[in-house]
Amino acid sequence: MSLYEQLSKMSAQIQAQRRLMTTEEATKEVSIRPFIRALGYDTANLSEVRPEFPILNMDAVDFALMRDNRPIIFIEAKRVDQSLDKHWKQLFQYFNADDVIVGILTNGILYRFYTDLKKSHIMDMEPFLTVDMLNLDKRLVTELDSFTKANFDPQRILDGAQKRRIARLLAREIEEPSDDFVRYFAKQVHSGRLTGEDVQRYRQLVGEAWRELASDPPKPPPPPPPPPNGPKYIPIYGYYEGQRFEAELLRTSIEYGLTIAGHQVRYNGETTWLKDAAVKAIRSVDPSFEPTKTYPNGFKFWHVADPDGGKEHMIRSISGWDNITDEALRERILST
Repeated sequence: MSLYEQLSKMSAQIQAQRRLMTTEEATKEVSIRPFIRALGYDTANLSEVRPEFPILNMDAVDFALMRDNRPIIFIEAKRVDQSLDKHWKQLFQYFNADDVIVGILTNGILYRFYTDLKKSHIMDMEPFLTVDMLNLDKRLVTELDSFTKANFDPQRILDGAQKRRIARLLAREIEEPSDDFVRYFAKQVHSGRLTGEDVQRYRQLVGEAWRELASDPPKPPPPPPPPPNGPKYIPIYGYYEGQRFEAELLRTSIEYGLTIAGHQVRYNGETTWLKDAAVKAIRSVDPSFEPTKTYPNGFKFWHVADPDGGKEHMIRSISGWDNITDEALRERILST
């Protein structure tokens, strides 16, 4: 059962029992413990979930999700009928007293996710993600994948939080453009010195341009037509602990610089993503391998052979990442 399906089932249970969830313990039983289990953690295993986790000389946080005997996520629980706004400072104190990655404040219906984007080890005042169990958003639920036990990935969590922060800042700038924002665009089209009157005029133009763009966004290029005999793959190779692995990369991935959803790998007859194929390959040598903070980078793990001499290059070197685009290499590979 997918995470979305599990949370949807929880949502129905919360809807049915909301009026009976009159205590904090009832809220934990109906919503919070099932939520933790949906993320893949065993609430009966103290090495994974520690209830009433002590925080220095303060009260204990309700739940700490553990990894390698260290807390990675704090969850502070309130009754279903309590507003979370006034309880933010309590989680703030817990978060700042320990080296956790995420703090969650919840009343069993709203789950607010916090981290430390602005200053390291100091929890932000605003959540970077809010999940409403009574109005589940499938798109938001997919972002919880990096919080699960199986796929816990601090970098993905941080990237997602930063992306949401940037989106809010951008929305704010579009709604009320700051002088710096206006000047950036004005300098691209204005010659000479910008006066105060110029800035005000461009402020209006920036707003109008954005609204026109939002109402009629540029259409993406049409997807390439499928090859006459089905999708075509090119051979790729990976290495781990002296072992060499062979797989196949969808040809359109190279054609479009690994920027479309087609950067998929066929490994052992199964089509999956670059990094997931790398995990499968590594586990074939080391079954105990668990990707935690060092999730293998598929762009570095898998290599493509240059037809001129057979020298192998990381896929990253032809992906356009870090401005290392090698158009000539890409064309040589595609011409084979």
